[in-house]
Parts: sequence; C-alpha cells; structure tokens
Amino acid sequence: MLDFMDYIQLAFAEATNWNRDNSYSSLTATAQSLLDFSTPERLRVHLSSLSTPHFATSYTLGTVGLIDGSVSYLFSTVPLDHSPSKSALIPLRKLSPGYRQVQAPIAPIEDLTAESILHDLNNDPYHVPIGKKATLFHATLHLPPPTTLNALFLRRISPTMQLSLAVCSTRGPLLSKSAPQASLLTQLSHNTGKYSNEYLFSTDNALFGWRGLWNFGPDPRDGPSSSPRLSLLSAGAEAYYSPISSLIGMSTGLRFSTLPAATDLPSSQSTSTSTSPPPNQPNNTPISTFPYTLTLTLTPVTGSLSTTYSLRASPNLAFSSRFGFNVYSWESEMVAGCELWRKSKRSPDDDGLEWARRKMRESMFPSSTVSPPLPEPIKEEEQENESVLKIRVDQSWNVRLLWEGRVKELLVSAGVGLGPSSFTSSYAAAAGAQSGGGGSLGKSYWRGVGVSVLYSS
Repeated sequence: MLDFMDYIQLAFAEATNWNRDNSYSSLTATAQSLLDFSTPERLRVHLSSLSTPHFATSYTLGTVGLIDGSVSYLFSTVPLDHSPSKSALIPLRKLSPGYRQVQAPIAPIEDLTAESILHDLNNDPYHVPIGKKATLFHATLHLPPPTTLNALFLRRISPTMQLSLAVCSTRGPLLSKSAPQASLLTQLSHNTGKYSNEYLFSTDNALFGWRGLWNFGPDPRDGPSSSPRLSLLSAGAEAYYSPISSLIGMSTGLRFSTLPAATDLPSSQSTSTSTSPPPNQPNNTPISTFPYTLTLTLTPVTGSLSTTYSLRASPNLAFSSRFGFNVYSWESEMVAGCELWRKSKRSPDDDGLEWARRKMRESMFPSSTVSPPLPEPIKEEEQENESVLKIRVDQSWNVRLLWEGRVKELLVSAGVGLGPSSFTSSYAAAAGAQSGGGGSLGKSYWRGVGVSVLYSS
C-alpha cells in the first residue's frame, strides 16, 4: 500500500496534468505491482492529514522489537482539495496499485486560456497556472539515529518539462564524529506525448544517466484522430555512466498494451435498432475480451533477458507472470502472481437476481432484432471495492500473501512471507550437544509477518 505522501504526490501529478505512464521507468509498472509488491514488516501505524489544500503532514511509528518512526511534511503551490484525503473516502485502488491500464498518449495541455491570462494580468496571488509554475516541497525525517533526511523539490518548468531534486542525508551514530553523508539526484524530464526523455545526474560517484521512451503511431500533437487507437507499442532505453568508478549500465525494452478502446463495446451496439445491420457492414466487436500488457527488457551488459505478461481477466481479477533468463550464467527466474478484489456489500435494493433478469431480457429481445434495454447504471458508491488479496510465488516456492482493505475508517494492510529456508533449532542443537554431535538442520517456511494501519483526515 502506498504511503499517504506518495498518494498526495500522485494527486499533484494529476492536478498538473503530468502523464507518469509515458516514461521508461514505468515500462514494467504493471508487472511490478502484481509481482514485486512488499509485505509489511512488524507493526506500523501511520497518522496523516491534509491540513489545508496546500499542506500535508504524516507521522509513522513502528513497534515490535525495534521502535522507529518518521515525520513528513509536504507543501504544494497547487491546491489538492480535488482528491479525497480522509482514509474512509480514499479509493483503495489508488493506494494499492495493481493492473495499470495504459492510456493513449495525449499532448501536454498548454495553459493559455483566457481565464489564465486574465488571472495573470490581475496578479492573483492565489492562482497558479497549472503546468507552468506548479511546485512541490516534501521532506521526511527518519528516527531514531542513525537519522536519515529525505527531501524532494519538484517544479514544472513548462507544460512539457519538469525538474526534480532529491536529497538524501544520513547522520552517523551519536558518538561518531564523521560528517553526515549526503547525495543529490537531479532529474530533468521532457514529455511531449509522442516521446519522453529524462536526464539524470547524481553526486554519488558523479553518475550521469539518460532514459527515453518512444510511442509508435500518430503524434498526439497533430490533433485527435478520426478513430480511437486500440493498442500501443512503445520502445525505450536507458544508459548510465560514472567517470569516477568507470561504471557503465544500459538496458532496452518494448511494451505492447491494449488501450481502453480495444475492449469497449462500440456505441452502435449499446443503442437499440429496429433492423439488423446490412450483411456487407462489418460487425463492430471489441478486438480483445480483456486488457493485457506484454513487455520485453534486455540488459546487454549483464546478459539478462526478461519477459512479462499481464492481463485483467475481469474488473476484479488480474494475473501476471515473468520469466527471466541470463545468457552468461544460464540462470533463470519464473514468477507468477494475481490479485483478487472483493466488492463492497450489495445495496439494499439489490436482491442478487440481476443475472436472471438479464437472461430473460436476452430471450425476449434477441440480438438479431431489437437490443434489450440497458439496466440502470450502478451508483459509484455501490461499485467501489473495499479489499484486495495479492498472491505471489516463484520457482523456489517463496510465497507472499498480502491483504489490503478498509476496516471502519482505517486502511489496513496485512502480509506474510513463506518460503523454504534452513535453520538450526535450539532444541535440536541442545540435543546434539548432549550426544556430542552438532545441531540438526531443519526446515522453516516462515519468513515474516506484519500489519500496517493508516488513518488520515
């Protein structure tokens, strides 16, 4: 589950119309959400609040074995009151990322409307042109010592460019006289909709980096096309170089994903017609019964090849698999995972017999004559999902289970890790010592368990 501050940063990206999917770093985001999710460790409590539309705070406390915590503050020049901040109202799908539906590329919005120009002429101090002067400050202090400070400065230079400065400073133990270790990561992003480039520099070993992504097909800056796009093919690459440590790294990848128009029924099928379509007219049907995403990544330096396949079988069920292979060491990796969402309770007017009424409508109104009347749309609050179960297993039978849901006004995340691991039990070691031998080797399938509780206002 995402932290409250990560959720606020996503709200900032939505408010400034920044497409985070059009980046090489998000090429395998769907597979990572379904296969590489992390389970909570120990017991952690998060208390957060969006005090004003521009200011947010968050406090974290971890217990059981070791007491630690953090304090976070965030300030945004763009009001964020358009997104719900209470834990009882935040959509769970935004906090628990799963299958991510890739959207068709769009051109950045130029904020040159008459209203924006009028506000600029009047020097309205409360108006911030979206995509031009939007700025975000975020800082997190982790306690106890060694204390770590993470800070983020984010600014939209133009509708197509964004500057990010991330600082990480760690202070040593109290008795240590060494200076705090700090590093700065600078990232300049350029996103036009058709392609995106990211330029990075880190003070850690003077590392230079570049990431790029290219979307095949029409350029969204030329205007909307006559017919919606059904699929999207993207290619990207990244490269890194450090002149101090002579470090070189690079990778390249492909992504093919269906777009929402590929699985949506055309409007001609949803409206009733008195006659059947002509024989020479093609039958407008979706090209795919479910959304899916395919990725292929290659790292030439290390010889690693990885492929992923993710699909959404239904609105509440998604599967994903990944196969990795190394051409130098002949090592392989195979991971499979899924997520299952549980819908909220039925409304008082729902008697659970809608499937029978649908069958009766289909028998009374055949598809060759008149289309059956559409049922009334379900209210948004009635179709919200309230919990999700994620499962992940690899070729070594390491299993992760994660449950995330809403309990009253609290957002709860509970997970457990299982897998074969060798250990020497104390009882067997004592018995072996009495007999003059060593401890016997046993098997344990328990890796760890944790619970995380989030409350925000």
